[in-house]
Amino acid sequence: MKKISLLFILLISISSFSQENTSIEYSKNVVHGSFGTLIYLYSSQFSYDRLIKRSENSFFKAYYATARIGGHFAIDLSGSNSAAGYLTSIGATALTGSGRHHFEVGLGLGYFIDTENVISASNPFGSSDESTFYPSATLGYRMQTSKGFMFRTGFGVVEWAYFGFGYSF
Repeated sequence: MKKISLLFILLISISSFSQENTSIEYSKNVVHGSFGTLIYLYSSQFSYDRLIKRSENSFFKAYYATARIGGHFAIDLSGSNSAAGYLTSIGATALTGSGRHHFEVGLGLGYFIDTENVISASNPFGSSDESTFYPSATLGYRMQTSKGFMFRTGFGVVEWAYFGFGYSF
């Protein structure tokens, strides 16, 4: 009985803590560039993401406000029609995952500033304004450290099949 009492006192007096830090550090700012293609459509964009909310208790762990500006062009192999222009968009990007590996989903609204050079009987000068609003969406993978290098790849509307690099701070 004496040995059991001594063992019980010994176990009570030793304090042991084992906790895992589940809090993920997300960068407040991320700047990145990307290049995308879809056979004859090409896009190049520069983006800025600003952290607006963190949530440890939901599927999406971080929410970023996203602003993009870039250019796009399409190649028509027949040579009769080609289009190029600028684009800009604003939206939100949500990240899941832990550590530096994330699944990203982005939604927003963009605006094409687009002109087409098609000479026809109704348009003898060959330039027509094709500017329009468009939905912006991305679905992909992002490797992002709390401060430093960032890589992303995936598929999106206007970004097409994209890859990009950036810096988080």
